[in-house]
Amino acid sequence: MKIICVGGGTLGSVTPLLAVVKEIQVKEKEIQFEWWGTEHGPEKKIIEDYGLVYKPIMAGKFRRYWSWQNLIDIVWIFGGWLQAIWRLGHNKPQAVLTAGSYVAVPVAWAAYFYGVPVFLHQQDVVPSLANRLIIPIAKKITVSLPVSVEDFPAAKTILTGNPVRQEFENHLTPEMAKKKLNLNPLKPVVLIIGGSTGAQQLNELIIQSKEKLLELAQIIHLTGGKIKTEPSEGYIPLAFTTNSQLFLSAADLVITRAGMGTLSELSVLGKPALVIPLPNSHQEKNAIYFAEQKAVKFLLAQGLTSEILIANVSELLNNKSLLNNLSQNIKKIIPTGAAGKIASLVFEELNKIK
Repeated sequence: MKIICVGGGTLGSVTPLLAVVKEIQVKEKEIQFEWWGTEHGPEKKIIEDYGLVYKPIMAGKFRRYWSWQNLIDIVWIFGGWLQAIWRLGHNKPQAVLTAGSYVAVPVAWAAYFYGVPVFLHQQDVVPSLANRLIIPIAKKITVSLPVSVEDFPAAKTILTGNPVRQEFENHLTPEMAKKKLNLNPLKPVVLIIGGSTGAQQLNELIIQSKEKLLELAQIIHLTGGKIKTEPSEGYIPLAFTTNSQLFLSAADLVITRAGMGTLSELSVLGKPALVIPLPNSHQEKNAIYFAEQKAVKFLLAQGLTSEILIANVSELLNNKSLLNNLSQNIKKIIPTGAAGKIASLVFEELNKIK
């Protein structure tokens, strides 16, 4: 049996599917996986590191606003559909899995053409355009949050939570993580995740605020290689890491954007967070929802200054009751065990085919 996973362009549509793949592999080692993604996206290396076959496919991104690029991308979308039709016709899989991404749209519709069941996972609070285009032909739709259930057809929608990698389910204690990183156990640790797409502004703000922040805490700064900065006493900058679980486990407070992958990991670990989402994006909708549930502290990126950031970090680190409430609330917001639930839905469908 073969399953095709589709996603890329960013890692947001990749990491939850990898958790599901691992869950399926544990239960059924004979199933083969292929991953179809973008030609130049960041997903290729991580997929190949997981030992999966990676195949790039043509893709175009249709924007919800007028742009000449839309006319060009329509050609790429149609080309991706033809490419997927050709590939699936030569070696039809038993299922297609996707967690969104523009690259998934032509593949999902090509799979539907052949009667291959498509499993769609919705991570964010608000469905993306890509996911909206896949809804009509999806066999099953899984969602991360209770608030998202009403956006999809009731007959085929299941609340599962958002899959996270297994190492997050079996994480280190903060004390163990700090010891492993040779951090001072008596001084708070703030982790800044500034390595996601569009995080240049956040990285620059952290550099401006660094000296004042170091008066409050030890700083681990995951830059994503988007800004050059040197380590100093109490300040650890890292361009990339393959062990984000270790750094998250050590953190007393996390400053991050509001991608659902990161928010899900914070939920599993029960980490208090100060979120600064990309303006006018799905991240902002995520941040508003989490803030309404008192699960994160939310700051708008527009007009955010170093002084405002430092004041908020200081308030959080000096208010143990608030940190504890954020920790407890974020634990409750996303259902757990999502990877296993989605894997079970896939097996249920595969058993009908046998």
